[in-house]
Amino acid sequence: MNYPEFKKISKLFSKYSENAQKAVGKPKTEIERINFNKEKILQNYYNFDIFTYAIVDVSRLKIDSVGGAISEMTGYQKDYFENKGLIAFLKLHTTIDMIHSLIGSHYYYKYLYSQPGQNRGLIKSNRVIDIIKKNGEKVHSLIQSIPVLLNDDYEIIKFIVIATDISKLRIARTYKHYIIDSSNLNRVKKIDIKYFSVDEKKDFGPSPSEKKVLSLMAEGFSSKQIANRLFLSEHTIKNHRKNMLKRLNCQSSSELVRMATVHGWI
Repeated sequence: MNYPEFKKISKLFSKYSENAQKAVGKPKTEIERINFNKEKILQNYYNFDIFTYAIVDVSRLKIDSVGGAISEMTGYQKDYFENKGLIAFLKLHTTIDMIHSLIGSHYYYKYLYSQPGQNRGLIKSNRVIDIIKKNGEKVHSLIQSIPVLLNDDYEIIKFIVIATDISKLRIARTYKHYIIDSSNLNRVKKIDIKYFSVDEKKDFGPSPSEKKVLSLMAEGFSSKQIANRLFLSEHTIKNHRKNMLKRLNCQSSSELVRMATVHGWI
């Protein structure tokens, strides 16, 4: 890792820490932590395929415990991770996956804390990465981060992180990061986190005019209502919507609004 990469990762981790530690110092955080029942949580995951798990206290940026096929999947023993900082997990990533993971976590928290508090325990982060084992081998893995302990302000204290070996599946071995919002079981949302460089944001992100349209779309206004509010024709509004859907590779207006929320465009 060169110095510019290290500097970028340090800056991203600082931002991650700011988001992750919202529960610090809150009245009920310590009480919830004391009453946390790890075995009760784990009972829900024993029917997984070959997997390892970690209980992570993000309010402390610390790995509480790990289990499952930890040695098989990483080449390290439990004591390499337990009671250590989250940097121990980041060392299992390639440099570029580390950067993407931290950026994706920022977008995840941005979306999470934009949602009603009672929904947050049902919003998880999924990543598909190559875990770099101690011997240098790669294990293509699905990483699921699921909130399992929140304080009375609905701020996250602990996640269970599930890593499942999906090497045998015939899928492209590329980095993917997405949010699963199952707060409405009749309409589970999958929100892809898409990465843009500075130049790509300039080229592909919404223009100032499109941002105005997006903001009103997010409030539930129709094209006709948006046109009236912005003193434009309905045809112009529909063109804005069509162009954004195509440029940002979204399948629906609701997906477009969710992407705009995650990326901070509105």
